[in-house]
Amino acid sequence: MVTFGRMGRFLVALALMLGFAVLSAPLAQAAPGTRWEIVPCAAGSKALWLPRVDKFGTDLSCTTEEARSAAVKAAVDSGSPTRMMNVAIAFAQQLADKSLTASSPCVLGAKGAVGEAIGTCLAA
Repeated sequence: MVTFGRMGRFLVALALMLGFAVLSAPLAQAAPGTRWEIVPCAAGSKALWLPRVDKFGTDLSCTTEEARSAAVKAAVDSGSPTRMMNVAIAFAQQLADKSLTASSPCVLGAKGAVGEAIGTCLAA
């Protein structure tokens, strides 16, 4: 019989949620006449997706890798399935945003980590 510790359960949940997030995400079509509005982060910080604490979802914020790591650790240590799902979604969003550039097509209202800055898709 195989037993998993807290980290093992987290890694299994993370793998399942990443697979779910990637396979179930609808393919959004870029809206014509849109553009990314780019807002640079302050020196020493960059745009990172963070897991929410109090409800399902994620937030995009200018922060440090250390602060993000602390937020992820707190979510994992909480044992909350919702918070652990939020971690998986935040990692999937960060990974998906790696290919974004200021000239990438976008969906009106979308947010993304464009390089180390925060981008919001607006009407051109």
